[in-house]
Amino acid sequence: MRRFLALITGALSLLGAAVVAIGVVLVVVPSPAAAEGQKRCTVTDDRLRELSGLVATETGYIVVNDSTDVESHRRVFFLDADCEITGDPVRYSVGGPLDTEDLALSPDGKTLWVADTGDNVTSSSRRERVAVWSMPVSGDERLTLHRLAYPDDEPRDAEALVIDDDGVPVIITKVAAGKAEIFTVDGELPSGDTEPGKMKKLGEVELPTTETENPLGVLGRTAITGAARSPDGARVVLRTYADAFEYDVVDGDLVTALTTTEPRVTPLEDPFGEAITYTPDGKTFLTVSDAGQLDDGEPVDVLSYAPTAKTEPAPNADGSEESAASWFDSLSLQEVAYLVIAAVGLLGVGLVGAGVTGVVRARRRPAEATGASRPADDNGSRGPTERPRGAVYGGAPAAGVRREPGRAVAPTDQGGFGGGRPAEGGSPAAGVYGRRPADGAGGPRPAAGAGGGRAAGGGRGGGVYGGEAGGGVYGGGRAQPPRRDGGAAPRDGQRRESGSGPSGPVSESGGGRGHYGGRY
Repeated sequence: MRRFLALITGALSLLGAAVVAIGVVLVVVPSPAAAEGQKRCTVTDDRLRELSGLVATETGYIVVNDSTDVESHRRVFFLDADCEITGDPVRYSVGGPLDTEDLALSPDGKTLWVADTGDNVTSSSRRERVAVWSMPVSGDERLTLHRLAYPDDEPRDAEALVIDDDGVPVIITKVAAGKAEIFTVDGELPSGDTEPGKMKKLGEVELPTTETENPLGVLGRTAITGAARSPDGARVVLRTYADAFEYDVVDGDLVTALTTTEPRVTPLEDPFGEAITYTPDGKTFLTVSDAGQLDDGEPVDVLSYAPTAKTEPAPNADGSEESAASWFDSLSLQEVAYLVIAAVGLLGVGLVGAGVTGVVRARRRPAEATGASRPADDNGSRGPTERPRGAVYGGAPAAGVRREPGRAVAPTDQGGFGGGRPAEGGSPAAGVYGRRPADGAGGPRPAAGAGGGRAAGGGRGGGVYGGEAGGGVYGGGRAQPPRRDGGAAPRDGQRRESGSGPSGPVSESGGGRGHYGGRY
């Protein structure tokens, strides 16, 4: 038993060490690192320190700043391939934008759209309506204003814009946690300095959970800060401060892609990135950071990333397809560690249960070794651990039953505590505390001068605690001697003739036995 408990203790100790080791790994091993972006160029103009929107063209880039109070910064800027400003920035009409956040191209690539939809929750006054602006991608014409309002007239912060196949803007909100909302214009898109057109909600998008490191922690992995659509329209990407999430678009259905399909995740490196776009060939992501969150002198780089490759399903023998990546391969390092901890915990519980079972069984064995009786079967017989019938505390066992060494004698059906009659043809069962056998049981009374020998018929009517055969209680004397005239001793129930025996007066009833060691 001690060995078993030692094994259990050792096993549980090893399991505890394993769990601690896994915990250390989770603490020491960092979350998946962002992919290393390749620098395309560095923006050096001081007017472009708060970039929030980016579009790539055949000759360079188009950018806009985040919300700013500096008039010269509230423009649409065209850059060459080296990130240098080319030509004159394009001005807005009717007083200019309030909080521009993103840029998007139409599916035909001819129209540039600007999302004037920002509404930071920390601002003193919230926006009751938002706007989008449009102009030819060449920049030859002024920007056109399109005012919009959410269906419930409640303000929202939105920093992502894409254009559907019909050339209608689709706005995606920015939330700290939970699901982002998708809106578009309900009806005809208004143009110019008019009342806002109502929007309608198309659905909600919930980003997968990632562990990509970024300066804003959890918020940086959930807040959508930009969006873009590939030149062929077959893909759409949403970005946060940490990752890019690319979805496949089927038949131009942007909403179904964003709300029902699983994206491919590409970790990003730019620290406060709020802009994303595709290169004109659609093969690469381009991003840029809002340098307003960076230290003075820290460069603002346009970075490129290779999108996470699409996993093609492997065909089965019957021609159907199945995913080439297994369920286990799709798990993150932390998820795998959690599964290992759970498995270790279950194994530990099983070992503890086995140990408890072993302890309980070990405690039961000593009781069985002392001869605890087994229940009778259907025929009334008992199992191999049945006690011998006979007297308690020194009484002889019943006929035909052998007393097993070291085994206590229990009451039986032969009179209780060794009393009663013997089995058929056997020796008389010993009485309780020296009781005589029953009348006529097992042959004649002890012969004259028998003094502790066996009675006729082979039985022994033993006394209790070392008394002589046929003796009294607690060491009483021998059975009654024969009469002086040689006659047999009177049987139980017969009256003895008055007179004196060899050792003293004789009782007038058939008892003749002393008590607590006395003789007659």
